[in-house]
Amino acid sequence: MDWGRWLKELFTLNWREKIISLLLAFLSWFMIKAQDQRYSQPYMLPAPTKISSPAPSQLTPVLPPPTQVPLQLEPVVPPPSSPSAPAPGANTGISGATGL
Repeated sequence: MDWGRWLKELFTLNWREKIISLLLAFLSWFMIKAQDQRYSQPYMLPAPTKISSPAPSQLTPVLPPPTQVPLQLEPVVPPPSSPSAPAPGANTGISGATGL
């Protein structure tokens, strides 16, 4: 086996694809490294140093407490005075249909 020829073909065969893949690998590694350094700090919140004070008096509720709801509510819409549908059994069937 000719090692010199094999080594030459290793670098020269499809050289554009190899350069592009090396460039993409380097950029990916660089981006991952930058993100790792950026977020290596722990996400710790500082301990609270001051106890919160009560709300000022102007923020207290001014509405009175709700009144008792009546046990039986009055209907808003009154019931109809006359039924709109005919009484059952009156002029039913084909003979009672209009237009015949």
